[in-house]
Amino acid sequence: MKKTLYFILAMFLSTQIWAQTNPISEANEMYKKGEYEKAIQAYTFVLDTHIEAPEIYFNLANAYYKTGQISPAILNYERALLLSPDDKDIQYNLDLARKHVLDKFEVLPELFIKRWFSGIRNSFSAEWWSYLSILFFLATLILASFYLYSNKSRIKKTGFFLALIAFSFSLLSYSFASKKTDEISIRQHAIIMSPSVTIKGSPDKSGTDLFLLHEGTKVKVIGELQDWRNILLSDGNEGWLKKEDIEMI
Repeated sequence: MKKTLYFILAMFLSTQIWAQTNPISEANEMYKKGEYEKAIQAYTFVLDTHIEAPEIYFNLANAYYKTGQISPAILNYERALLLSPDDKDIQYNLDLARKHVLDKFEVLPELFIKRWFSGIRNSFSAEWWSYLSILFFLATLILASFYLYSNKSRIKKTGFFLALIAFSFSLLSYSFASKKTDEISIRQHAIIMSPSVTIKGSPDKSGTDLFLLHEGTKVKVIGELQDWRNILLSDGNEGWLKKEDIEMI
C-alpha cells in the first residue's frame, strides 16, 4: 500500500515539475501575465525545436498583435490557419489583423466549381481528410463483401453501387488530404515583412519600378532567381522583390 502511495506521489511530483519546466507552459504563463515580448521569445524557442502546432502559432501571433507587430502577427495567424483551416478563432483574428494592412486588392474571380471544391477542401485539415479516406475505404471493403458473398441479387446490386460511391469518396478524401499536405510541406505564399517595398519588373535593382507594397501583404511566390523572388498578387499583378523582404508562410 505504501509503495503504491509513494508511486502515485512520485508521478504527481514529476508531472508538476515537467509542467513547470515545459517551455510551452512557460510561454503560456508569460502570455497570460501580459509579458508579450517574453512570450514571443518563448514561443519562438519552442518552434525552433521543430515543435509545430496551430495553438503555438496562434498564441505567438496574438502576442505579436498585442505588441503592435502586424506583419509577424499575420504571418503566424496564416501558419496557424494552414495547420487548422476550420478554426474560426484563427480566421477571425487573422481578418482583424488584415484590417491594418494598407494594400487592398481585388481577387480574380474563380470558376464556381473550383471555388466550391476549395471551400470543401479547406473545411478540414490534412489529418482529418486522411481519416475520412481510410473510413470510406473500409466502408468500400464492407460493401464489396455484400456484392461478393450475398446470394440475393438485390443486395449484390446495392452493395456494388454503394461500394463504388464509398470508393469514390475515399479517393476524393485522399486527394484533399494530399493537397492539404502539399500546402503545408510545399509552401508557396509569403508575407511582406519590410515596411514598404518597390516591386520591380525584373530581378535587378535597375529594373523598372512597377508598384509599391507594404508590410503584411500576402503574396504568392511563383519563381526565384538568386536573391530575387517572383511574386503574384491576388489581382493578377506580378513582379520581383528581394528575398529578404518576405517570409514564407
